[in-house]
Amino acid sequence: MKKQLIFSAFAALLLLACETEPVLKPTTEPGSTDEYANHPKNQLYRKELADFRRKWNIPGSLMLLKRADEPVWIGAVGKSNLEHQTDLRITDQFRTGSITKALVATVVMKMKEEGQLRLEDNLAALLPEVNGNIPDAEHITVQHLMAHTSGLVDPTNDDLQYQLDLLNNPHRRVQQSTDEILQRYVYGRVLVFQPGDRFQYSNTNFWLLGKVIEKIRGKSLQAVLEEVILTPFGLTHTYLDRRDDRNVIRGYNDFYANGKLMDVTAIDRADADGQANGGLISTAGDLLKFSDAFFAGKIIRPASVQEMMTVQPVRKGTNEYGLGLESYSSAELGTGWGHNGTLLGVDANWFYFPDKKGLYVIFNNNGGGSDKSFVEKFLK
Repeated sequence: MKKQLIFSAFAALLLLACETEPVLKPTTEPGSTDEYANHPKNQLYRKELADFRRKWNIPGSLMLLKRADEPVWIGAVGKSNLEHQTDLRITDQFRTGSITKALVATVVMKMKEEGQLRLEDNLAALLPEVNGNIPDAEHITVQHLMAHTSGLVDPTNDDLQYQLDLLNNPHRRVQQSTDEILQRYVYGRVLVFQPGDRFQYSNTNFWLLGKVIEKIRGKSLQAVLEEVILTPFGLTHTYLDRRDDRNVIRGYNDFYANGKLMDVTAIDRADADGQANGGLISTAGDLLKFSDAFFAGKIIRPASVQEMMTVQPVRKGTNEYGLGLESYSSAELGTGWGHNGTLLGVDANWFYFPDKKGLYVIFNNNGGGSDKSFVEKFLK
């Protein structure tokens, strides 16, 4: 989720009014932070990750590297929970943010393969309840939604009221359904541009895709993800629905830009949990399982994977986004495909580079942003 919350003094002061919550101690047994001690490059990778964490004032960082010529490596440094000084472990669950979109888009492509929908199907036909609420819904297609070329508004990035509601009362926000969010922040808004004109990232697209999936399949998005991806491919520590999250890595942010980190987990939970645009909770190991199955064409057909990895055409401007996947160009590695995930207290990246058969997953529990280009040198 490309979160760009307004870090104004006004909003920061309002954050003080947020109801605080107790930080519960994790209930999991202590685990290893260094199970890859025998990996030939373990010391090098751990040092680089530790230096990166310190440079960006990150409580905890976790990284997975997969190269064609060496074993997979996973490492974790720092803390997952500052209140209880809990060490970050390589098996810890974290909020993935918009990496969620890749799995949701995979489900859509699976439904396409099974004849349950077509990419050219329009929103008005799939969700009649949006007629009169979303302009030009009959010209917004599934493909537009997956590619962020629909022209729909994005309240998570552009609506001050959405952002202030989230900051000031996350406990109320977390109880809102997707329908309630759409009603309050999306319905009745004019399109930013005509469908297909250009690319503009909008989480609204995936709120609506989640509704389409649930309507056609007749069950929750969590249940559909389990059927299509999680259960068949062994992602046993991944889920979308809202649960007791005391063992999920907590999120932090230097909200006042003074070097002091604030626990913003309640805001991340309210902003994403349970939602098709960014609510997936997972582990590095599970994302590796998904990557191996997805890019090998085991979840959906290779032709469907290639379709998702194709930059979508627009009539104006440029685009680097496919169908639920974003491209990442590297001079060293070629074009990578995956997704970034950003919440107020989360910075996550998952990218696969076909030319090198290299994969990296990196997670930080500080949503302030960071330069992750240092990872590239390990995959070339």
